[in-house]
Amino acid sequence: MGRSADADATTAAYGPHDLARRPDREDPADHRHPFERDHDRLVHTSAFRRLQGTTGVVAPGESEHFRTRLTHTLEVAQLARRLGHRLGASPDVCESAAVMHDVGHAPFGHVGEHALCDAIDAVAVRWGLDPDAVGGYEGNAQTFRLVTSRLTGHSDLPGLNLTRATLDAALKYPWARGEVSRAKWCFYPTEAEEAARVRDGVPAERRWQRSVEAQVMDWADDVAYAVHDIEDFAQDGAIPLALLAQSATARERVAAQLVARRGRRGKLADATEGGAEAPDGAGDLGRFPFESPRYTADELAAAFTDLFADPDGPFAGFRTLTGEYDGSVEYRRALRRMRTRLIGDLLDAVRPADPDAPFVRHRNDLVIPLRVRLIDDVLRDLLWLFVIEHPRMATYQHGQRRVVTDLLELHVAAVEAGDVAIFPRDLQPELTPLLGATQAAGDRVRALRLVADHVGGLTDDGAARLHRRLTGHVPHAFADWQ
Repeated sequence: MGRSADADATTAAYGPHDLARRPDREDPADHRHPFERDHDRLVHTSAFRRLQGTTGVVAPGESEHFRTRLTHTLEVAQLARRLGHRLGASPDVCESAAVMHDVGHAPFGHVGEHALCDAIDAVAVRWGLDPDAVGGYEGNAQTFRLVTSRLTGHSDLPGLNLTRATLDAALKYPWARGEVSRAKWCFYPTEAEEAARVRDGVPAERRWQRSVEAQVMDWADDVAYAVHDIEDFAQDGAIPLALLAQSATARERVAAQLVARRGRRGKLADATEGGAEAPDGAGDLGRFPFESPRYTADELAAAFTDLFADPDGPFAGFRTLTGEYDGSVEYRRALRRMRTRLIGDLLDAVRPADPDAPFVRHRNDLVIPLRVRLIDDVLRDLLWLFVIEHPRMATYQHGQRRVVTDLLELHVAAVEAGDVAIFPRDLQPELTPLLGATQAAGDRVRALRLVADHVGGLTDDGAARLHRRLTGHVPHAFADWQ
């Protein structure tokens, strides 16, 4: 099947340096563009398939309508592809970045990721290692490790051997732990050499900046997360959209809670600093991608109130409804209107920083107007207020952290005892030479990373079942294979 003229015109802006990958035996008869090959390799990986069993906000199987990490990823990929196409970036690169953006997630999503990172740091200290030399655990860094290391393989090379442009699009936080932030990073020391190869040619002044394709992927992720989770939990009855659309009193009360929550976290701007109405109006351009802008209390409250009170806004369809979601045609129509309007408004408002420059890698930037970022942040804050910080979720997540921490400690204890029997057979040959207290620091780092690969690569259900077996909480477990 041939490529369209639009696709050829877009990819013509990418040069040989962008298309470069490590040499391997590519099929000369393969009709696909290199970026199409990247995408196809990604969707056929077990790491991508595993997302069907990984938490989005709640675990898979909680209800038929909740999105899993896989369905979220597919929706992000769709939005990234459309946005990249509109702005002039390669749709294939933008979609590929979205396809792999969550493949490094630990079981139970961000809760498991943070628990695993803390547990790895504790073991590193116990083993006499610098935690930063190990690298902790971060979902984006694990993604980069998955697609570039022996954890996946294509031809005779480790990893999927993706093009430089596609790999750079996956570097949402293009630095190692501690270089810019200790909250987010995109590669471990074990992959530092490969990250340097990918970032070769990036202008010095953009050392810590993402490529435009990574910016497209990140904004598509933010939009999908905010809008789709609001939709899911409105259907579940957790977020009272009808009440918020109809009651000024309810809006005032929730607006005050949103402001108080941001204030507790130190994320409110002082009124004298200015906030979303900054004079330049440049939005996210040039901002490090690890925290949102700061807004004043008045801006945050006004944005929330306007969003729900607007008679022609995305929540207008809820003004005539009563009670929680009931599956009626009217309620489903209101949800569809909300989703369509919000996604359209949030995607259509972004623009290239330089309309005359190619929207390719590091030759441009994505500008997200601050008023648009504020709407997205209000939606995400609403989810935290009604769902994630609810006591039901807190107790649920407490148990998830315990499972992940226990699994890491149990497997580390096996390594310390020189016994790899509880590890999968494909890991045992790699772990065995690394056992023993007299091993060099580099061997201990590699051993700890392999343990993290194993625990971090489990699905939610796989982690829960393995934890029950290793802690003796099942009477008959021989046939309960992962």
